[in-house]
Amino acid sequence: MPTVPRGHAPGRSALTLPGTEGPRQANLPSGGSARLLLRVLEVPLLLLGPFMVCAAAFLATDEPTTNRWIMAVAGVGVTASSVGLVRYEARLRDRARRDLRRLETVGVAATAEITAIRPTSLGEEEGIELSLLISGPGFAPFGSASQCKDHPALKVGARLNAVVDPSDGLYVIVA
Repeated sequence: MPTVPRGHAPGRSALTLPGTEGPRQANLPSGGSARLLLRVLEVPLLLLGPFMVCAAAFLATDEPTTNRWIMAVAGVGVTASSVGLVRYEARLRDRARRDLRRLETVGVAATAEITAIRPTSLGEEEGIELSLLISGPGFAPFGSASQCKDHPALKVGARLNAVVDPSDGLYVIVA
């Protein structure tokens, strides 16, 4: 049984979106410090909206009524947005955990060969997009793409270790 690490390399999937058919690169849970940072930021975000509503109702008594209403409505909007963001992050976290458990139980060792490399943008950073041919026992070879930061070891023809769920092509590149 292959072991799936708590992180993955080279990076995130470039061309697969949730709910699409075909092979999909697993998004595995973030490390401890990233998870802690997200948790710490969730609390102030969730408290900001109710604080604005309370400030509009009780602290801004010298302000005109229109300004107090605007502040209260903004507080409700901030609260709704924050709750939506926290729920979205929780769904992503749950999906990553499910993917990890599934790959740990039914994943088979495979090889991902780099067939092409092209430059791409990773948000504000420069990176590369790898075209991969993933093959292994129990499934037909398939192509996919993954985005990551450039590294000297990532060249056309290089082979990377992978773990694949043969039933639907869920995969992760392992370091």
